[in-house]
Amino acid sequence: MDRYPVRVEAHPDESPSRWLWLVKWLLLIPHYLALLVLWTGLVVLTAVAYLAVLFTGRYPVSIRAYNTGVLRWTWRVGYYGYQALGTDRYPPFTLADDPGYPARLHVDAGPQPPRWLPLLAWLFVIPHVIILGALTGAATWSSGDGGARTDVPISVVGAALLVVGLALLFTGRYPGGLHDLLVGVARWNLRVAAYLTLLTPRYPPFRLDQGGAEPGPSPGDPHPASPLRPARTATVAGAVAALVAGVLLLAPAAGLGTGGVVLLALDAGRDSAGYVSSPALQLTSTTAAITAENLTIADADLWTRDVADVGGLRVTATSPTSKTVFVGIAPQAAVDAWLAGTAHDELTGLTNGTADYSRAVGSVRAAADPAAQPFWRASATGPGDATLQWRVESGEYAVVVANADGSPGVSADVRGAVQVPELTALGGGLLAAGVVLGLLGVGLIVLGGVGLGRRHSEPSPDGPPPAGPIGPAPEHVPPMTGGS
Repeated sequence: MDRYPVRVEAHPDESPSRWLWLVKWLLLIPHYLALLVLWTGLVVLTAVAYLAVLFTGRYPVSIRAYNTGVLRWTWRVGYYGYQALGTDRYPPFTLADDPGYPARLHVDAGPQPPRWLPLLAWLFVIPHVIILGALTGAATWSSGDGGARTDVPISVVGAALLVVGLALLFTGRYPGGLHDLLVGVARWNLRVAAYLTLLTPRYPPFRLDQGGAEPGPSPGDPHPASPLRPARTATVAGAVAALVAGVLLLAPAAGLGTGGVVLLALDAGRDSAGYVSSPALQLTSTTAAITAENLTIADADLWTRDVADVGGLRVTATSPTSKTVFVGIAPQAAVDAWLAGTAHDELTGLTNGTADYSRAVGSVRAAADPAAQPFWRASATGPGDATLQWRVESGEYAVVVANADGSPGVSADVRGAVQVPELTALGGGLLAAGVVLGLLGVGLIVLGGVGLGRRHSEPSPDGPPPAGPIGPAPEHVPPMTGGS
């Protein structure tokens, strides 16, 4: 069988702990945090590698070493943790190969990826992603009836790990066949990841190569650990600091950029009076009124005192039958007293753009003439269309839509709008700041990742691939001597 250039091997412990797997999630938290940073760097550096291959035809050696190291680290953590539970030996914190660790990964040197591959690699791996998704947790088991329903994610890997954990807990033994299955699924995942990151241009096979050793012929000499280029500790520390700083900058960069885009979108939706309108919402009720209640406004003066074009509220109600419609806003207590004993529908939310209501207890009857009530902060009445405008004030309010005569059977399309200031400068500034921080973060990630990659790159990256399996070297057994 032809050996795939991504070689993944694993050797399970002979006497695994019965209970350690229950707390490995806690022990692995430092590794999870480290991998969060490392994988963010891998995504950024892979994008750089894509551009390098696309325009130069060559994969940068230092980026190749970094990405290989991240996959190697990931495999060690997965084998110790909840990808296989294959060993109780704690994974080392290094991108380099550890010849003595029971889980190892190596990518054979090979030809440079073709220039077109960065454009299509993501598309080619979709069939693999579908199959691996089913193996690792895309399915869901549902049970229940009526309003109560329970959804439990299931997968081949999850079920196998559960059986492994129970077997360790009660028997102290690891089922060998399940070990081979879990390593096979992990090997498939790592092959796809290596192809997607262009570490190898060879398309991954659609097969589940089970077992701790790679399939195919294995020369007898074990593959030695690759010698590393010497580097000063200060250089490595600087690369790590740059990588971490770059990753930390991406979060505020994304926040600022998103905020800037949102503000610019709001500004683009302002009309000549500075209002941004919502989509129309269709409201219907067989009662005398539809309300939106318990609208609390706090510290309105902080926004409206000094800024002239902030703090306006506009509500427009349009009757689809050209019936005279009323819309008003008033203190919550006053609305409660007015509608006491009269059934009305309170707007409670939206489901797929459709209004949800809660019916207030009372008789379905006409309400007292809405326009004649003295408590409205703002109101409007019109044949077919009514629009109120209100300068917001602090307090607890309710918005009411009703027929002008208070009769039951309300139907209206309602649109709300709020007044906001001109946001071009603020939105553009936030967006520019986000872009600058993002570029700085990406630059630091590239600087740190390339530095770590140089530290862990092999002296002869273009040389022939090393021969032999990458499993740990067998222990030397001294010859036996007979006694006299």
